[in-house]
Amino acid sequence: MHLCNIPDESVDLVITSPPYGDSKTTVAYGEYSRLSLQWLNLFQLSEKNIMTIDHTLLGGKIRSNEVKSDIPSQILKTSLETIYALDAARAKEVYHFYLDLTAAIEAIAQKTAPNGYQFWVVGNRTVKNETLKTHEIIVEIAQCCGLEHLYTVDRNIINKVMPSLNSPTNQVKVTSATMTNEHIIVLRKK
Repeated sequence: MHLCNIPDESVDLVITSPPYGDSKTTVAYGEYSRLSLQWLNLFQLSEKNIMTIDHTLLGGKIRSNEVKSDIPSQILKTSLETIYALDAARAKEVYHFYLDLTAAIEAIAQKTAPNGYQFWVVGNRTVKNETLKTHEIIVEIAQCCGLEHLYTVDRNIINKVMPSLNSPTNQVKVTSATMTNEHIIVLRKK
C-alpha cells in the first residue's frame, strides 16, 4: 500500500524505524532484503529492481551537486558544514539522505490524525568523525510539520550484531566505536 492510498489525517499511530543513513554506506538493505523480497514477491519486483533497491531508498539517489540549507534543522546545517569542509562528496550523500527523510516526515505528518502519535526509532551515526544527531534533527524537522515533541527515550543496544569498532576511513589502525544506543522519539500531531 502506498501513502497516496491513505486518506490525510486518518492514522492515529505510526511506529517506524527508518534507516540510520543511506543504505549504500551503512547497512546494505537491498542485500539483506533480497531473499525475503524474492520469496514473498509482495511488490512483483524484478531481479534488477531488487538488486538496485539501495539506490531507491532514503539517500539512494543524488539529485543535485549542491548541499543546500533548505532542511529545517540548525543541528543538521552545522553538521553538514563540518562534513563539507572535509569531504564535499560525502556531505552531498548525507544531505540527500536527510532531504529524503524530511520528505518522509512531511508525508507521514500529513497522514497522521490530529492528536495522533508517531514513534521514531533511530540511531545516530558518525560521518567523518561528526556525529549526526538524527534524534534531534527529526525533532526540529517534525516541529515544522505540525508535530509536537513529547519526549525521547534512550535505549541501549545490548546484543549487537555489529562489531564494537569499525574503520570508517579504511585506514589501518584507525577505528571508531559503532552505535551502542538508539533513541525512540515520541511525537504528537497538533
